[in-house]
Amino acid sequence: MPSFQTEDIPHGFAFDEGGKIIHPRYVRMIPPPPTDGPTYGWKKFYLSFASDFGDVTVRVATFKNGAWTTQTLNVTAGGGRVGFTLDAGTQKVSVGRMKTSAGDRNEDTPVSWLLESQA
Repeated sequence: MPSFQTEDIPHGFAFDEGGKIIHPRYVRMIPPPPTDGPTYGWKKFYLSFASDFGDVTVRVATFKNGAWTTQTLNVTAGGGRVGFTLDAGTQKVSVGRMKTSAGDRNEDTPVSWLLESQA
């Protein structure tokens, strides 16, 4: 049976246009449940994002095997949700709004994340 978790990403920029942290209070941590374990039975995790009333750039970092990997996602109000499958062994995910330019002031557009797990 699938499981779903969702939350809004808070208003305010966590990262500047170069990916440097502005303030960590705007970052959300998502610790996905363990995958492929006989006790848990989860097989796949999907992380997706959606926005309305404007476009949002989201910086996503995943932690696996002692290392962080980052990517930038453009979440548009006029398009479908965007996301990806988490690799098995991913232990934590960090998400936050990112400026598209130094003058970007679009920090109040609603944007949320959804973590889907499938057994």
